[in-house]
Amino acid sequence: MTGTKPEVGIDELRVKIAETTVEIIRLAGRRNNLAREVGRLKAIESIPIEDDAVEDSLLREVTEECDRAGVDRSAGLKMLALLLAESKKAQGIQALQSGPSPMSVFAKAVELQRGGVKLIRLDVGEPDFRPPRAVLNACSGAMFGFKTHYTEARGIPELLSALRGYLRRKSGFAATEDEIAVTPSGRFAVYASLSAVVSEGDSAIVPEPNWPAYREVLKHLGAKPIVIHGRLEDGWSLSAGEVERAIRPNTKAIILSYPNNPTGKVISQEAFREVVQVADDRGLTVVSDEIYNEYSSKPCPSVLHTHTAPKKFVMTSSFSKAWAMTGFRIGYVVSSKDIIARVASMTSLVLSSVPEFIQHGAIKALDSDTEVKKNVAVMNDRVEAISRELDRIGSLEYVKPDGAMYFFPRLRKPGLTGGMLAESLLQRGVTVTPGVAFGSYEDFFRISLGQPKEVILEGVRRMGDLLA
Repeated sequence: MTGTKPEVGIDELRVKIAETTVEIIRLAGRRNNLAREVGRLKAIESIPIEDDAVEDSLLREVTEECDRAGVDRSAGLKMLALLLAESKKAQGIQALQSGPSPMSVFAKAVELQRGGVKLIRLDVGEPDFRPPRAVLNACSGAMFGFKTHYTEARGIPELLSALRGYLRRKSGFAATEDEIAVTPSGRFAVYASLSAVVSEGDSAIVPEPNWPAYREVLKHLGAKPIVIHGRLEDGWSLSAGEVERAIRPNTKAIILSYPNNPTGKVISQEAFREVVQVADDRGLTVVSDEIYNEYSSKPCPSVLHTHTAPKKFVMTSSFSKAWAMTGFRIGYVVSSKDIIARVASMTSLVLSSVPEFIQHGAIKALDSDTEVKKNVAVMNDRVEAISRELDRIGSLEYVKPDGAMYFFPRLRKPGLTGGMLAESLLQRGVTVTPGVAFGSYEDFFRISLGQPKEVILEGVRRMGDLLA
């Protein structure tokens, strides 16, 4: 009856909510006590600390209970992620300590150089090429023309138009203006894109070895990286079957990056298409980092190509590698209107926009095909020269890269790890990055081709002398 006084008043309901909240905390404490006992038994019986099958079963139970209880699944998965993290703490399971990262190796090398140590830098993923002169002139002209103001978060219209033309010319992809966003670096493009696709409690598939930032970003977002461990023996290939087996109840995306860092691998168009088909069938978003796409000695598949385009995708790239604009910190994202809006919102929130004068320089970069072709030719020449030199070192094995600017050799000396080799080489004035920076690859290390050919060859010769 309208106007009838409710049987339970708001104050009483608030008391019940408080009691329920406290009971949830009490149950979480009970759960932690049970987890401690599980941890004790695992240690006694030498059982692996993590069991994906058990976790998958719990994921399914939680999502089903969410549906029955009228709780949003994403909220349920966030709560489960928190409970699992607390369980691991209760069991004494610490997050795996990451080994040396490319950036930590970089920082150490820079510190040594500032102290006067001469080094052959085979660690840093930065080409030694100079930016196109037209880019420098455009940036300078824009600054002196006082184009030094805030811009739209997605980028100035002139750059968005230039990017649309570049993508149409390069990939045949006809993007609308609201399907592209300019970002402050390719790294930020990856972070913002993953933030738009996965949430806390979700998971995403990461084929490895790979750039460590993907895994780091996912963990920062509270999402779980599901690693596919690639093998040198398989030529660093990736199969649709591996992807299918890696999918879990909370998997939202797969991250692809070809040519790959650190292996230089480019998978075939057919393999790429098969992986995309699995993603489409299972409703996953394909996040494709195509920063090294120009540096490829064979046709490189892309999510922008009509015959390999997924139903849901995000493509990230940057001006850093092909145009040697690492310090300019400008990248871009291509995706659906909805995801681009989220990426632009994050740019606006954190950094407002990419500096206006840098965007004017980027416009000129997109027309600098001659410089890109020259850079690619030089990098291909380095690959051939370094391959010949590495072939002389009997204690190394590797798969010749199809692109990018790296080699990822494996040591065939028992007891010698990539980290140990890196330390020994440092004493001989050469820097490389240990393989553990890119996944569980202790016997590997990465060689970057970001120096003149003769400099790289000298570094590899010192490597050969050490391993002889």
